[in-house]
Amino acid sequence: MEIIKPNLDGITECNTIKGIIREAEIRDMDVACCFFNKCYEANVEANKMEFSSCEFKDCICLNSKFERVYFTDVLFENCDFSNVVFYECNFVRATFRNCKLVGSNFCNVNMYNILIENSNVSYSSFALGTYKEVCFADDKMSNSVIQELHFKDVEFQNTNLIASQLIRTSLENIDLPTCDITGV
Repeated sequence: MEIIKPNLDGITECNTIKGIIREAEIRDMDVACCFFNKCYEANVEANKMEFSSCEFKDCICLNSKFERVYFTDVLFENCDFSNVVFYECNFVRATFRNCKLVGSNFCNVNMYNILIENSNVSYSSFALGTYKEVCFADDKMSNSVIQELHFKDVEFQNTNLIASQLIRTSLENIDLPTCDITGV
């Protein structure tokens, strides 16, 4: 499967995630063409907005929540978004590379054309969403909950799924020969 890479043309450096979100809310606009580099922030909250053509590199978001947010053409690289809540979000043409998403909550999230590569998403919850053309490659997903997801063209390559829970999620047409599924 070929995952379409995010389109990141014309991005400019932005120094704070919270500040850009606040400015977008005041102006009733979305966040576009931002390069968030080495942002270390806590209590980031975004609601009913879109991040498009954005890159998050070496960013840390603690105790944060993204609700009903669209992420279109977004790259997350070397980021720590552990324990972040992504509620009713949509990810389209997004890549998570070398990220830490331990304990994150992806409830009612839809993903289309997504690469999650060499990332730690252990103890995370994936529930009640549609995942189409998604590739999990070289990831740690141990002790995660995968519940009531609809998969179409989803791949798991060299993924650690040790002790993960699969609840009402069909793995039809999904091959796992390179994955560790001990205790699933």
